[in-house]
Amino acid sequence: MQGLVWRLKALDPEASESLKVIAYFDALVDGDASAQVLLSGAAVLSGCTAGYAVDGKSLRVDASGTRTGPGASEGSGSDSAKGPDGWPGHDFGAGGRVWIERSGTAFVNDEMILERVAIALGIFFDRTSPVAASRRAVEVLIDAMAPLDRRMDAAAMLRLDRDTAYRVVAVPASAELRTTPSAVIFTVVGPVRAFVPRVPATPQLGDAQLPAGAGSRSGVGLAMEPGVLHRSWASALLALRLTSERQPRQLADDLGGLLVLAEAADSSAYQTPDLTALTRLVTQHPKALRLLESLASANSLRAVADEVGLHHSSVQARVADYSTELGFDLRTAPGRVRLSLALTLHKLATTTFAL
Repeated sequence: MQGLVWRLKALDPEASESLKVIAYFDALVDGDASAQVLLSGAAVLSGCTAGYAVDGKSLRVDASGTRTGPGASEGSGSDSAKGPDGWPGHDFGAGGRVWIERSGTAFVNDEMILERVAIALGIFFDRTSPVAASRRAVEVLIDAMAPLDRRMDAAAMLRLDRDTAYRVVAVPASAELRTTPSAVIFTVVGPVRAFVPRVPATPQLGDAQLPAGAGSRSGVGLAMEPGVLHRSWASALLALRLTSERQPRQLADDLGGLLVLAEAADSSAYQTPDLTALTRLVTQHPKALRLLESLASANSLRAVADEVGLHHSSVQARVADYSTELGFDLRTAPGRVRLSLALTLHKLATTTFAL
């Protein structure tokens, strides 16, 4: 790093100063510097007061690195690129913000200083925050590759009884769970949030196992003891992938043999003719999916008509048309079985999640 700084200094003094800023904060992070030391570094390098706010707490230090009063940390600016009272700032962690109280024209390295101190503060709070520790415990608990003793240590940290069965719950990553330890896991279908309600598993899916704010969709895994909750997580993820607007909550227990089918489908490169036909049908007629999902579980065409809000004769006509396009009769018991399997494969192939 030092050699690179000297070479760049001859070509571009501003670039060399930026590298010094990077090296400075990297050294502080490696040395496990406190949040106040990191903020002092930003204040000294920028030559003006710096501050941060996170979790309802704030801190300011002046250009000498000395802690000072609340001052500009009160209030907030309207510009998302600014800190409180409009000072130049940078976000860090979950809801944190750091700023420097620069009046007038920004200095060349202000943006670099803010970026690096934000990264450093994010690392610091991730190391020391109880929320971050709980998040890491959830990650370890459901990690099939983690040693058993580490998983049991994680269960103890989360206050789970080693001889009691619990269920892992999977929800979209965007779900806010402020009162429940959770972790965002990056899966083959995108980021998914996992958590383990501390209440013992019950046979039925209930709101007690789904804290407020869990989002519109959720998959609840099989009941398992803490040592094997990674299996509950696998079933919870599959259950989440099989949810829909019609059925936003899915209990893995209710899937039965579909759990085995889903695992096999993930590892197979073969696409069945029924899935190919269904994909073509819903691509051409997007509204058909709702009717088909209702048909797969309803007792009669009249019940389907009531659910989707169509006249009975209209449903009959559409079911006949869809049967022709799919290549099997949806009005027969075998046809509905094939439809259910095709819908399951379609959900597995198309359901994805984003932050």
